Amino acid sequence: MKVVGIIGRVYYNRDNQDIIQIYDKVRLALSNYSDVVSIGILPTNNNCYSGLESGNDYIDDIDRSKLDKVLEMCDGFIIPGGTNWYKFDEYVIEYALKKDKPLLGICAGFQCICSMFAVNRNKFDMTDRLSDNNHYGDSSKYIHDVTIVNGTLLKDIINKNKLSVNSVHHDYISCDMDDIVISARSFDNIVEAVEVADKKFFLGVQWHPEYLMDSDSIKIFDRFVKCLKKSR
Repeated sequence: MKVVGIIGRVYYNRDNQDIIQIYDKVRLALSNYSDVVSIGILPTNNNCYSGLESGNDYIDDIDRSKLDKVLEMCDGFIIPGGTNWYKFDEYVIEYALKKDKPLLGICAGFQCICSMFAVNRNKFDMTDRLSDNNHYGDSSKYIHDVTIVNGTLLKDIINKNKLSVNSVHHDYISCDMDDIVISARSFDNIVEAVEVADKKFFLGVQWHPEYLMDSDSIKIFDRFVKCLKKSR
């Protein structure tokens, strides 16, 4: 059985209780594969989700030891969307890169990947806002097309030059990046997908394929699952 770890996201329910949830659309996308089981990856202490603005967003040696036990169980990872990301997300990404385990970053997960490859992380800024609403709409509908770069993993997966995607973001990647491949851009030159060339599967996309689950979205999940090492 192949095990995929999905990072949990925090939200508040109607009783104002803190809940860590797994995006169900991601879980459902993986449930289509008979040889895949998904598990939630949760923070190991009260600092991992303290928020970037608090100054306490760190992972110490004890946290690393705990997280490694969970990450070792996983054959691949999905970093889902959200309103923010944390050192917790970055540690999972670093682990996947080091161990060459497949990873798919979606929306905020994609942005987190881009921040880690920024030439100057001190100047990385996700407050740059789009000038119009051409990138924000119903997540279940196509909003715009992206152009796929030849010679990339994404092109090999989709096997066409343009792809229709949904879009639910107001900000965009404006930084220079090193050691990562830009594999898709939108009509207005916004970076829409990135990948690491020397890994089995390391892909970040700005859109949400788990909401569309059209033939092209399925191709992305199919390739991700195919690249998982069946270790159980």
